[in-house]
Amino acid sequence: MRYSLLSRFRGALLGSFVGEILGSGGAGRRVSGKAMLIPPEREDANSVPTLSDWSQIAVCGTESLIRCGKLDMEDWLLHSGMMQSSLLLLKTTASSSEAAVATLPIALFFHEDEVKLRQQLLKAAAVWQQDSSEAEDVLAVALAIALALTEKLDLTTLIPRTLAYLGTSQTPLVNQLEKVQTLIDQGAGLDTTLTQLRQDAQRTGKGENRSDMSIALAFYCFLNTPEDFRLCVTRAARTGYQPQTTAALTGALSGVYNSVIGIPIGWRLTSNRISTGIQRLQQADRLLALWSGVYDVSALDQCQQAAVAAPRVIQPR
Repeated sequence: MRYSLLSRFRGALLGSFVGEILGSGGAGRRVSGKAMLIPPEREDANSVPTLSDWSQIAVCGTESLIRCGKLDMEDWLLHSGMMQSSLLLLKTTASSSEAAVATLPIALFFHEDEVKLRQQLLKAAAVWQQDSSEAEDVLAVALAIALALTEKLDLTTLIPRTLAYLGTSQTPLVNQLEKVQTLIDQGAGLDTTLTQLRQDAQRTGKGENRSDMSIALAFYCFLNTPEDFRLCVTRAARTGYQPQTTAALTGALSGVYNSVIGIPIGWRLTSNRISTGIQRLQQADRLLALWSGVYDVSALDQCQQAAVAAPRVIQPR
């Protein structure tokens, strides 16, 4: 195993958080040509970015999974309404990419069973997503995450395998992913890829409202420089196309593939000074513990200083 499951869970949730901050343009700064994360205490209060509603819904979904031990949409909705009542108004309004952000915890929790993963994702998508004909688009990001967690992600065949998983229907996302694969094979740069995808969107009549473009761009940014988390998310933010969502999805893909270790140390340290960043790591720990079969997840906090060793290595006292 290249990285532990815990490291990958942490990478997915923290990577999505870091990507969203950079994509928002609020706490992301460029210093000497490099993107930097600025902790909120060093920022003007008005410039600290607010995470998207869909990211907040994902946080509520993670807490619901941890609390219930299963996908319980009633509990998820109840918790979302308690956090912010306006979140309930977003039912049946999400685009494909927004739904992919919201259902990220489902992709992590049900990653080992592709059939169950599909069932649970479509169940959640039916509540949040706007266009039922594009409900299966959320499966694209979830499959990539599942493959990374099970050590089966082959960069050269990711898009073809994703297309096979989505089925034979020619949805806009399927066409976009096919285009991305062609552009990657041709070695196309970011500007060329963005131009090609925009032209394709205009030909279909949806223009800038193409919800699948964020997912397609996230796949491109990840697959173009898969081993470099920093470059993946900064390029995703530079696309200018729904950058917060695009960078969040790219961060999740690159984070789960490279694990939390692949996130630059400076960004990790800064995230540890932001309450939401700390929350993401704690949720990753508890979600994995629940998936692993821990009966009382709340007891994990009592074991943070525990020492684990082979038998008879630590002497009894």
